Amino acid sequence: MGSVFNRGTKHAPNWYCKYKDSDGKWKMAPSHQRTKEQASRWLSVVEARIADGKVGIEQPKPRVLVGEHIEKWAKSLTNRDAKRDQGRIRNHVLPAFATKTLEEITLPCVIAWIDAQRAAGGQKDQTLRHSLGLLSRFFAWCIESGLAEVNPVRNVPKGRRPKMSPKSDVAFLDDDDTVRRIIRELPAPLGLMFYLANRSGLRTGEVAGLRMSDLAWVGEGVIRVAHSYDGFLKEDRYGEGKVKWVPAPDDQDQVLGPHLRLRRISGAEPGDLVFPCPRRDGRCFRLEYICGSWERVRAALGLGSLTWYQATRHSCASRNLSLDASLDEVSSALGHASTETTRRHYDHFVRRRYSDRLRTGLSGGANVVVLRPAADAVKRPA
Repeated sequence: MGSVFNRGTKHAPNWYCKYKDSDGKWKMAPSHQRTKEQASRWLSVVEARIADGKVGIEQPKPRVLVGEHIEKWAKSLTNRDAKRDQGRIRNHVLPAFATKTLEEITLPCVIAWIDAQRAAGGQKDQTLRHSLGLLSRFFAWCIESGLAEVNPVRNVPKGRRPKMSPKSDVAFLDDDDTVRRIIRELPAPLGLMFYLANRSGLRTGEVAGLRMSDLAWVGEGVIRVAHSYDGFLKEDRYGEGKVKWVPAPDDQDQVLGPHLRLRRISGAEPGDLVFPCPRRDGRCFRLEYICGSWERVRAALGLGSLTWYQATRHSCASRNLSLDASLDEVSSALGHASTETTRRHYDHFVRRRYSDRLRTGLSGGANVVVLRPAADAVKRPA
């Protein structure tokens, strides 16, 4: 049985409780109560907890701020866009949540953050979508690590989530003469890389990462794509070694043939790059060099603000869809997860002409039925 005693004065009492804890040891603790009766009631609560096999007085858990967990999680990222994601975390996620605990980041807290960002105009909806996705991935990591049980981002109503900005028409190359001029102006072998990217819809990293063995199926009209630079494809999120197949241009033998023969004569193995960079000991061309070369050619040919991506992959998709290529074929060539992804980006090109069968009108020529107005719609003379 515990006891209550005063360690203060008569006019400024400081009531303490002495009790035998669940570990069998006698302990003393301040009750923080004003009277002896209140301290006795507080002691009875402590002894009831001990009787239930619990600790008499639970020590408060240290307040761990989310910032420590976010920084640890950000360092562990290994995905393709890890550096870009770490920049978004540093610029958008950490400033908003670093000084909070996991328990304080609730659904109302997340919604208030979204509304505050929209009101301040600090982030565009697309950037805010990325930031919200990163916050969701962070909570998924916390759940896996046993730090949290609920991901509040998943409970954000659809109507409160930032939406993707509508896609607008973007210029693309539809003039083959201009494409030929670009190929001649770009330094070797960037001209050939541009040719393949423009005709087959390859991303910059995909054309830079092509291996000699990837061209073994050009006779069947396809090219295998298995690398982006020296890493995995964008579609290969988990590094499983996925590949995709893109259409091979029907004149690739005339355009690429001389370059490939020189590569074979120089002793290129199946696993070697098709377009190695001579300044990097045979490794891939860097994106900065490709973009810098493109900027010089773009300015020389007066192509306005057209980017490398718009002149290659975007132009391939837009050109083929404008020529009535099927949505399914173009989606497959681009490596999109579904045709809905392709439609979302290129809906203005999808199906603008229809066959005569779908455009069949009423049969009978001039014998067209004329619909008369309803009887109650005809005005009767007064």
